[in-house]
Amino acid sequence: MLEVKRNRLDGITFEESPHVGDRITPRFIVMHYTAGGSALSSVRAIRDRGLSAHLFVDRDGGIIQTVPFNVAAFHAGPSSWRGFDGLNRHAIGIEIANLGFLDRQTSEGWTRAGLRILAPHEVMVAAHRNGGPVMAWELYPEAQLRALDAIVAALRAAYPTIQEVVGHDDISPGRKLDPGPAFPMARYQNQGGAAGSGTLRDDDLGAFEVTVRDSLNLRGGPGTGFVVLKSLAPGTKLRVLREAGEWRQVDLQGDGTPDGFVHGAFLRRIGA
Repeated sequence: MLEVKRNRLDGITFEESPHVGDRITPRFIVMHYTAGGSALSSVRAIRDRGLSAHLFVDRDGGIIQTVPFNVAAFHAGPSSWRGFDGLNRHAIGIEIANLGFLDRQTSEGWTRAGLRILAPHEVMVAAHRNGGPVMAWELYPEAQLRALDAIVAALRAAYPTIQEVVGHDDISPGRKLDPGPAFPMARYQNQGGAAGSGTLRDDDLGAFEVTVRDSLNLRGGPGTGFVVLKSLAPGTKLRVLREAGEWRQVDLQGDGTPDGFVHGAFLRRIGA
């Protein structure tokens, strides 16, 4: 169990960043991906660019803190959310070790210029909910997600002013893609705090089932021009996370992670 003491996670490695701002009252937690390798390498890469974040979380769940939680870190850039501008002054930033989007497919898997190749089981293929092409996105390991569970719980306990967990792609849409569609944002939004419009939690339309006679295509985006990810059998149970015109972004596992899009005409609400 993690605990915040004197604006630090107790017992966690602290590698102080020189790039900090004024004192803050945390109102949001902003999730980012590093677009790189290990948490430690990202700490140093971000520091060399004159940037910072409060926490870095490795794929195995290891945590490094670089900025106290009551001090501004330079992680959000131009941003706004719920009437607040410049989220550096209002948010705790968490960098999660993850390659992010991979836009080139090879015979072995997916990659991006300069990065290692990830096998198909290490990625999900989808379009970003803010738009753009279908790409692969590195999946977040469960050990990493469990560490984030503990971090968010500890931060909420220490700072009752925290209202919401959001992504960089929420506060800077069109400019940022992180933490991307592979990140199960609803898992952290559902931990408590004030509800706000526009999150997957708020847009969740509930449980549905597939009503087609043969099969229904699950696609990487809201339209027939997007790649077919798999076929869903009649009676398949799922949750609808959000609407995109006639299309529905759905969760097949019930964990809040978007798995793709289906046409809404072929769904029936369970219990309706």
